[in-house]
Amino acid sequence: MSEQILIVDGYNIIGAWEDLKELKVLDMGSSRDQLISTLAYYTPWHWTRIIVVFDGQSFDWDYIGGVEIVFTDKRETADTMIERLAAGMVSSYHVEVATSDFAEYRAASAMGAVVLSAGALKEKLAEERRKYDRKSGSSRNKGLMLNDILNKSVIDSLERLRRS
Repeated sequence: MSEQILIVDGYNIIGAWEDLKELKVLDMGSSRDQLISTLAYYTPWHWTRIIVVFDGQSFDWDYIGGVEIVFTDKRETADTMIERLAAGMVSSYHVEVATSDFAEYRAASAMGAVVLSAGALKEKLAEERRKYDRKSGSSRNKGLMLNDILNKSVIDSLERLRRS
């Protein structure tokens, strides 16, 4: 299977998840940080890369806790950036786009990406957590091994580093 990549429509997910929506009213930066932190927690379990895209004023690409954070230039919307990223990756990778924006849903799915609504993303994260809990619960006697929780491509990369 090809690498798993998740592209997240940041402000759309913040506006759809109740806990982040409430936090956004108090402090937008904190709601962004909470979304990134939540996604970073799941990076090694399922996706090889997670890219969160926000509308911005000047282009910036950063890496925080295993999650790539993109702020678009003021002349480009997050939707346009997400479409460009998906179009460039879908032929080589398994791409999932998380958004509840219907126009974005149609554009990403037309390119061949799997589209997750905000609710579906939350459920997928919960399912990954349940899988992890089952694995770690059954591994208690022998100890939890990295192979139990890391994505195969990450394990392969670590093995290549070990051998070099």
